[in-house]
Amino acid sequence: MKVASFFSGIGGIDLGFERAGMEVNFQCEILSFGQQILKKHWPKVQLTQDITKVKSEDIPDVDVFVGGFPCQDLSLANQGKRKGLEGARSGLFYKYAEFIEEKRPRWVFIENVPGLLNSAQGGDFKIVLSTLDELGYGVAWRVLDAKFFGTPQRRRRTYIVASLGTIGAAEVLFECGTNPVADSKSKRSRNFIASGNDESLPESNIFSIQHAGIGRRASAGPQGKGYRNDGETYTLDSRGSSDAVCKTDAPFRVRTASGFSQKLDSSRFRAIGNAVCVPVVEWIASRIVEMDKKYYPEQYE
Repeated sequence: MKVASFFSGIGGIDLGFERAGMEVNFQCEILSFGQQILKKHWPKVQLTQDITKVKSEDIPDVDVFVGGFPCQDLSLANQGKRKGLEGARSGLFYKYAEFIEEKRPRWVFIENVPGLLNSAQGGDFKIVLSTLDELGYGVAWRVLDAKFFGTPQRRRRTYIVASLGTIGAAEVLFECGTNPVADSKSKRSRNFIASGNDESLPESNIFSIQHAGIGRRASAGPQGKGYRNDGETYTLDSRGSSDAVCKTDAPFRVRTASGFSQKLDSSRFRAIGNAVCVPVVEWIASRIVEMDKKYYPEQYE
């Protein structure tokens, strides 16, 4: 299966789909740092920059469109300042939708912050769903947390999958039967959603201190959470100073939190704060491969 990637960042979504056996044929990223990373790891892939200047004919025929359109106008981190899909950045969803309408890939994948669900009192999410529906796609969505996929950080994200003319999207995000639920009383044992991951986190040996919580009471609100040593860390963010991670008896590197392997400097920290959890994307992409064979068998004849 061939993939066209939009809002590619440093390639987290691309990497997840590649690990699931797909081939990335097209990338679009406006920031120069992200372009450098993409060129290094996908040197032969067509790379464009500003999505507003991309034309439909620039995009190769592929099976899957993937992209996490900018979240700044949707994120709860900008509480009180959210412009939603009317904002210049998150409003780039409409350009993404234009390409979906023109190219008609079998699958569409979207990743964004949970704030997408309640932006404009749910009106923005309604626009996203109704747009895909009107284009003939069956749509499913689910909020998944990176901590259930073998990474040591809490990162809740909304994942949307759309399948052209079928309900396959629902089978991608929701398996038959029930998923195990983590025991809220347990601090170190986890029941992971994604099959194939380890069933428990190791004994904790780090302390994670949220920067705004240092010197403040835990009751100071969402930006004053204090510290934790339960095997997880707070969500990394693009500000580059979201956490102070203090080792006790074993080394710990923030770079393991999202499944990337690059050493960290300030630019990479910022990029990873804006990026996705690769193991989550890989799980979804693997499910898309499985459902593609079920719902589009003519592609395999």
